[in-house]
Amino acid sequence: GSLSDRRIFELAAQQSSRESVAASEIQVRDKMVKGLTDKLVDHDDNLAKAEHSVKQYESQVEDLCRMRRREDVNLDYLKSIVVQYLSKPPGSSERGALLPVLATLLQFDANDYKTIEDGKQKLSWWGSVAPTIIGPATEEKPKLEQAPLLSAEVSVSSLANTDVQSNGRSRTSLEF
Repeated sequence: GSLSDRRIFELAAQQSSRESVAASEIQVRDKMVKGLTDKLVDHDDNLAKAEHSVKQYESQVEDLCRMRRREDVNLDYLKSIVVQYLSKPPGSSERGALLPVLATLLQFDANDYKTIEDGKQKLSWWGSVAPTIIGPATEEKPKLEQAPLLSAEVSVSSLANTDVQSNGRSRTSLEF
């Protein structure tokens, strides 16, 4: 053909060339977007794992700090508080006043307080305290067996002053 036909073919070829270039550029961009999306997903996953690790480490640090504070507790003082607590009648105001002291010395956490409160609610129909099992939660409740009642006679005697040990303490004898 004519000059106009050749010009139309040239324009069509140029248009076809532009469309193929545009299509290849779109494919390159799609690959780049997919690659960046994959990287973002990987980094997001890594961030989630790092945050989880940080929470675990913070929990471990908190536990270690609590253990360290417990190591610093004067055992004689703790013993004295426990003896006072156990010597008071259940439900008394004195016993109630000693509970925060014990909680501070033993570094109770929220789970400890919850266990204590749950235990306070476990009264039997007759008014006696139902046993509270302390330990990990299990699906199946363990069967409690009643221990046979035993009776014994105990006598406490202090040995004569002449039998004082070398450290200056007198000796006490228990007979069953």
